[in-house]
Amino acid sequence: MAQQSTIVKDPVIEAGVFTRHATLALSERLNEPEWMKEKRQVAWSIFEEMPMPTTSDEDWRRTDIRSLKWDQLQLSVDSNLSPVSKLAELPEHLRLALDEGLDASGRLALVNGQVVYHELAEGLSEQGVVFTDMASAVHEHPELVQQYFMTECVAPSEGKFPALNGALWQGGAFIYVPKGVEVKGPFQVVVALEGEGAAIFPHTLIIAERFAKVTCIEETVSSDGAGQALNNGIVEIVAGDGAQVRYAEVQRWGENVFNFNTKRAIHHPDSLVVWEMGQLGGRLTKTYIDSILRGNGSSAELNGVYFVGDKQHLDLDTLTHHIGLSTGGDLLLKGAARDSARAVFQGMIKIDPTGQQTNSYLKNENLLLSDHARSDSIPSLEIDANDVRASHGATVSRVDEEYIFYLQSRGISRNTAVRMIVEGFFSSVFDRMSEERVREKLAAAVSARIGD
Repeated sequence: MAQQSTIVKDPVIEAGVFTRHATLALSERLNEPEWMKEKRQVAWSIFEEMPMPTTSDEDWRRTDIRSLKWDQLQLSVDSNLSPVSKLAELPEHLRLALDEGLDASGRLALVNGQVVYHELAEGLSEQGVVFTDMASAVHEHPELVQQYFMTECVAPSEGKFPALNGALWQGGAFIYVPKGVEVKGPFQVVVALEGEGAAIFPHTLIIAERFAKVTCIEETVSSDGAGQALNNGIVEIVAGDGAQVRYAEVQRWGENVFNFNTKRAIHHPDSLVVWEMGQLGGRLTKTYIDSILRGNGSSAELNGVYFVGDKQHLDLDTLTHHIGLSTGGDLLLKGAARDSARAVFQGMIKIDPTGQQTNSYLKNENLLLSDHARSDSIPSLEIDANDVRASHGATVSRVDEEYIFYLQSRGISRNTAVRMIVEGFFSSVFDRMSEERVREKLAAAVSARIGD
């Protein structure tokens, strides 16, 4: 008797919330040109053909997403906030995320994919700098968007979630810095999610031409709603010859947000991309951070912290891919887990045969603050060149009781002693971060998470 094949149903398709018709309706509402409509349709076709990742896939073996209720989500939930012309008119949590009172080259606030505030410092437009939202960039700078949007950096075929973003993206920032231009202050972006069951698909594209310099600080925020919500984002960075790009992320999603991201930088010769990140919120997070070092002499740096508690699940997957000659990588990530939370880190240093004279290092350290917390650290090397320096290190440990006893013997309470030890544990990462405002945000957020 012939064996019957098992048909695996796609939970997204079965839910019927996100459909090909939804991509068409979104294009019509945004009045998009035909080439963007076609990009969405191609992405949707790829999405339909791809299976949903499961724990049978190596990348997802430690992350089970079956608890996400796709039928309870909805696209483009309208925000209660209308666009404003002054920063002071925004709600306090958005003003704080945009660092009101500090200098910035531009600010952009998006709520459920819709622009509610935008400003750009005087003189930058005259230099050819573009800082706007992605939807506006499609109309105002089609030649740039068409050239770089999901072409050179992240393609829809990368996976199920990148394909879904390619079909349903809405919101996100677009930054373009011409040859030789240095943008002094940071561009600040806040991506906010509000409403039970809301699903957002932000897409940020940063292009720095030859010898350009730019910094982008992005903060994600939402409240702790009772129902599930979804963020499925993409960040694409293209660093031209000798360009320097710094991208900092402060992730503060609410406790019921499922958070999926693909963040990737393409490096041309002698370019530098620095990632600075803090992962603090969300119910479940799966984030890829890739540095593709194609150009000779290019380098990547990543400084990151994460803190998970309650029943949070965080899965970070980094790739430093050395293709060009004399490239460099330096990654340092530290994380803490408490309660019943779980943190997973998977880091790969990959060196191609062409990547001779590579110098790459990866270090991941984890601190467990309770008996039921768990941390998995899986650094890896894949080396196909013989003239390289590449190494990695990983630790998972508990707070040393001797340290606590020492501090208590000097009149410090146990809770305060634990706080001091954890803050000291993260300090080496904070010291490497170039943006003082990012350091302060993350240090304060970590301190708040530790509690009294």
